[in-house]
Amino acid sequence: MFKHSVNNRPYELNTNPIDYNITRNRPTTERPMAPTRDTDPTIREYIITVFTENQVGVLGRITSIFTRRKINIESLKVSETAVKGISMFTIHAFTSEDTARRVLSGIERIVEVLRADKYRACDVTTQQIALYKVSPDAFRHSGDTPLKEHNARVIEINPAYIVLERTGTKEEIESLRDHLQTSGMLLQFTRSENLVLHDPSVENVLGQFAAGE
Repeated sequence: MFKHSVNNRPYELNTNPIDYNITRNRPTTERPMAPTRDTDPTIREYIITVFTENQVGVLGRITSIFTRRKINIESLKVSETAVKGISMFTIHAFTSEDTARRVLSGIERIVEVLRADKYRACDVTTQQIALYKVSPDAFRHSGDTPLKEHNARVIEINPAYIVLERTGTKEEIESLRDHLQTSGMLLQFTRSENLVLHDPSVENVLGQFAAGE
């Protein structure tokens, strides 16, 4: 304690340290981990397609629904549709059927959402587009094996590298990547997210929106 005076009126100043760690002795509870493919056999890969008005903030509201349910988004693609002002979200995630329904219900309540659908990944046709930058010397030495066996095509040739393109399923894309890595040809690799053909009935929804503009 230090004694001071203000306007000739004494007062005491407490110099004891203050403990701001008020939660130090509070019992802590860890949040339960979300189920995964390794711990829950009901977890499956789902694809959710969402058609929305192209407005600021829609993406954040959609992804927050997954975050609140502790669902990791494996991939997310946003693209234009045939109707100006309408965007299509394609979201891949691993979850259970019940949780997928709840996520879909939450998305449908967003004002800007025109339509949302969910699919099991095994029930729809999906394709990816991949580009492979390979060593020209190693590629010439291997012959046309990548082209014939993996249905790839050459889209660019220059002295420093050759670029191959492959369109196919995720497994087919990775099969060619593994072949090029094993043979020592692969210099760089990139691929798109899954491309999904939506339900034909979606065209009616988009047509009605376009007619209303």
